[in-house]
Amino acid sequence: MKKKSLLSMLLVVVLLVGLLAGCKRDDGADNSAAPSQSAGTQEPADDTTHPDEVSQGVTDTTIKIGTISLVSGAFAYIGQPAYDGFRACIERFNDQGGVLGRQIEIVAYDDQYDAATGKAIVERMVEQDQVFLLAALGGNIVETSLDYLKTKGIPVINISSGLDSVYAENDPNSNIFQIQPANMTDARNLIARVLHESIFGPNKDEKLPEDAKIAVVHGTDSASMSSLEHLKEIAEEEGATDRLVIQAVTQDTYATAIQQFKNEDCQVVIFMGVDSTTWISAMDDAQWEVPVVFSYGASTIQSFVPDTYKPTRPCYATIWGDYSGQEGQDMLDDMVDALSYCDDIDEELRLSYRDNNYCVAGYAYGMAVVQAFERYNEHEGEYGLNWSDFIKVMELEPFHFGAVQYDYMNGKRMGVDTMAFVEYVGDPATGAEEMISLRPFETVDEILAK
Repeated sequence: MKKKSLLSMLLVVVLLVGLLAGCKRDDGADNSAAPSQSAGTQEPADDTTHPDEVSQGVTDTTIKIGTISLVSGAFAYIGQPAYDGFRACIERFNDQGGVLGRQIEIVAYDDQYDAATGKAIVERMVEQDQVFLLAALGGNIVETSLDYLKTKGIPVINISSGLDSVYAENDPNSNIFQIQPANMTDARNLIARVLHESIFGPNKDEKLPEDAKIAVVHGTDSASMSSLEHLKEIAEEEGATDRLVIQAVTQDTYATAIQQFKNEDCQVVIFMGVDSTTWISAMDDAQWEVPVVFSYGASTIQSFVPDTYKPTRPCYATIWGDYSGQEGQDMLDDMVDALSYCDDIDEELRLSYRDNNYCVAGYAYGMAVVQAFERYNEHEGEYGLNWSDFIKVMELEPFHFGAVQYDYMNGKRMGVDTMAFVEYVGDPATGAEEMISLRPFETVDEILAK
C-alpha cells in the first residue's frame, strides 16, 4: 500500500483559509432556535459550573455551529474536500446520537476568500444566526475579526492561521482554541533541526559544519515576517546569526536569490516562502542541489512529486501530523468510514479522499468539534451548554488526532507544540512516493538539547 504522502493536515493548513463548511449550506439565517442568552460580551470564566444554563444556539433538540467555507471559485479543489471531511465527522456524530440528545446543525457561508466579506459573515453568524460556537475559520479572519471574537467571548475552535495574535501561553479565559502550531513554533523548530540534527552531512549522518552558511528564504506577508523573527531569535541564542543568509523573495526574484546563496556557498536552504514548487524549479534551473527544508506552511502537494525528486537534493519538512505509521493509517480508515455517512459521497470519491490532504485537514477540524461535544456526553449533568462551561470542558484533558496531541489545560492556547521531521523521496520512473519519518515529535527545547 502506498504510504501517505508527506503532506499531512498541517502542511496544507495555510491553504485552508475559510474552507470548511458544514452539512447545511444556506445564505439565509435560520433563527428558529430561540437562544436563552443573547450575543454579547462573555464574562470571564470562573470556577463555578452552570449545568442548567445554555447559551445562544442551543435548543432542546439542536446546537448551531457556524463555519466559513470556500467551495466555489479557484480554490474549490481545496475547499470541497475540506468541507466533505468536516461535515463527515458531524454527520456520523449526529447519527450516533449527537450531544446530550441534540443534533449539531451547521450554518455555513462562503466568504470567497475576501477578508471584508469574512468579517461581515462572522458578525452575521454571531449576531443574527446566533450560533453556539464557530469552527474552522479561515486565516483571513484573524486580522479583521479576532478582536471582535475575543470581545464577544463565543468559543472558536481553530482559526487557520499561525500568527502570534491567535496564541497564548497562559490565558484561562480565552475563547480561542487553536490546533495548528504557531508560526513561531514552526520557525524555531526549523532552525533548531538545521543546527542540531546529524542529517545534513554528505552521508546524512553528520551535523552541518559549524561555519556552514544557511540560506533562509521568506515571503513578505505578515506570517512569513513573523516566522523570520522567531527563527532569528533561536539563531541568535545559538550563536549562529552570522551564518544566516536571508532573502525576501517573490517568484520574479528566485533566480537572483539563488545566485546570491550560491555565491555565499550556502549548504542548506530553509524555505518559508509561498511557492515552493517554483522554488524547486528555480533550483533545478540553477543546477543547485543542496538540501531544502520546508516549513509546514510552504510545503504543498505540488512541491513533492516524483518528477521533481532528486536524491542529490534531499527535501525535508517539519510536520505536525504523520500518517506513515499504523496509528495514522487507522485514522485515515476512520475518516473513510465517516465519509460513508454522507449520502452524496460515493465509494469511489470516499476512497480517493483517503489520500487527499485537504479532506484530512477538514476531518481533523471536525474531530476537534466532535471530541469537545463527546466530553459533554461523558460528563452528563456536570457542565452546561454555555460558553463559560465550554471553556472548562475544553480544558479537561488533552485532545488527540492520530499521533498528534494538543491541550488547552491551565489556560494553554498554543496549539500543537511538537513537530516531527521527515524526508520526502520519490521515483520519477514509477511515480512512487514515500514519506520517511526521520525524527519524532519534539519540542524546540528537546531539539536544542541534543
